[in-house]
Amino acid sequence: MFRLSKLKLAAVALPVLLVGCATGDTPEAKKMHAREETQAALQEIYTEHPAARTAVANSVGYVVCTGSNSYLFALSTGGGICVLHEGSKLSYYRFATGGVGAGIGWKQMAFVQAFTQRDALTRFKESGYEGQAQAEASAEYEGSGEQASANQSVDVSGVKTYQVNLMGAAAQATVQGYKYWETDFTDDFVENDG
Repeated sequence: MFRLSKLKLAAVALPVLLVGCATGDTPEAKKMHAREETQAALQEIYTEHPAARTAVANSVGYVVCTGSNSYLFALSTGGGICVLHEGSKLSYYRFATGGVGAGIGWKQMAFVQAFTQRDALTRFKESGYEGQAQAEASAEYEGSGEQASANQSVDVSGVKTYQVNLMGAAAQATVQGYKYWETDFTDDFVENDG
């Protein structure tokens, strides 16, 4: 499993201050915004990856995340928000990501992770770390505003992941590390505007 040092984590967390925010003046407003944003993203994922609907329906739990990534030559950073669904129970998370490799550009993306095994869900909740390799090219399709992207579908260690590019353009081949942490937005360091 990919591990980030505290210093690297601090450097990766900076983009969370800039993007991937749950907007609202109260914790409840931020939770509502997070639910709306991730639900809309999940519908987009289902459109791009029809198998995601079955994976989510058959999972022991699933997390839907939205956020953005910036790629500048050898480094990438990003962050966003997630909603974890365990039956009728909802939990809210933020994530930060950082990586190394080759890339340039910026993109807003969404992904769902369907946990097919209980221990994979427990691993997500207890460690909050994930590492993965990404190779993708995304670009605007013929000026239409639609994305032509090598959207990803991955099945590893009891987790099925489906990702889509929502906007932006990037070309990258990176090894990304993700850190997730639970929040209830009451002591959220990103205030009011996001």
